[in-house]
Amino acid sequence: MGTSLKAGLDSRKAFGTCKHLLGKGHTSDLTLIARELEEGSTLYECIQQCPGTFPPLVSMMVEVGEVAGKTDAAFVGLADYYDNRVALIRGFRRSVSMPIIQFVIATGVVGLVLFIMGMLLGGGQASDLLPAWISEGGLFGKYVGLMVVLYGFAAGIAYGVYMQWLNLEAFVGLLSLVPGIKHPFLNLALSRFCWTFSLVHNAGVDAERCATIAINSSGNPVYIRTKESVLKSLRNNEDFYSAFAKTGTYPTDFLSIFMTAEQAGTISETLWREAGTFREKAESQLRWLSKICSGMIYGAVATFIIIMIFVFYKTFVLNPINSLLG
Repeated sequence: MGTSLKAGLDSRKAFGTCKHLLGKGHTSDLTLIARELEEGSTLYECIQQCPGTFPPLVSMMVEVGEVAGKTDAAFVGLADYYDNRVALIRGFRRSVSMPIIQFVIATGVVGLVLFIMGMLLGGGQASDLLPAWISEGGLFGKYVGLMVVLYGFAAGIAYGVYMQWLNLEAFVGLLSLVPGIKHPFLNLALSRFCWTFSLVHNAGVDAERCATIAINSSGNPVYIRTKESVLKSLRNNEDFYSAFAKTGTYPTDFLSIFMTAEQAGTISETLWREAGTFREKAESQLRWLSKICSGMIYGAVATFIIIMIFVFYKTFVLNPINSLLG
């Protein structure tokens, strides 16, 4: 759309050229927009009627672009924003995929050890080394039941997130409050904030709306809660730096960058650059968090296997020797 509009096509022709790129799942919405455009409606009015196809940020940016006469720039900016978002998601998945795979393998190893132990020991012979609630009865059966519940719960959560039944932002907000692991999630949110703020500020949006759109785009409740405080300060004719600093939520390095950019009149350019910086910082922190999770999983599995070694040693070595000596 950005390229077509920049080449001089009007919204109706540009949309007709690009609508097939969204796929067949949005046919009804695309047909509605094409018909409304033919009748003289603005692109913003059409897109606003199709929230299932176009998220709120697209609607807001198209409106801003049409008001400012920069619709092509709005679409180009949105393309950059979603490219950045896809990169963030891929980086996050890459960081957490290995610990998840290791956890799955670890639970399989533990299950195999318990299965072998149940076949060889039996009769509760390991009850003196294991908790009573585990050793009394079928240890392997209890473990399998526990894993079915755990993986079933995880699968339900994943499916709920995929179907957008669950509020993922609330979960991210909880992680953003936990010391030691909050920083990558806060930096991811700041990256989205900086990209969006840069786009809307460059489009000539007023201060209050600029702050509202950027804060909402962060997708993190930690920052979203600051919106009313920031807007109140802006209504009192305070600058952006003072408005964000008063909340006591935004990190010092971000505020310092914002203050310098505001004084130099380079907010859009500076935040565009800093969005990439915060993304790289978050990806680095996620890699470290991934390594820590991997280490914890390896440690837990190693501890369990060591315990099982002692159980086997006592059962097959010490107990027969004691029986002979007795």
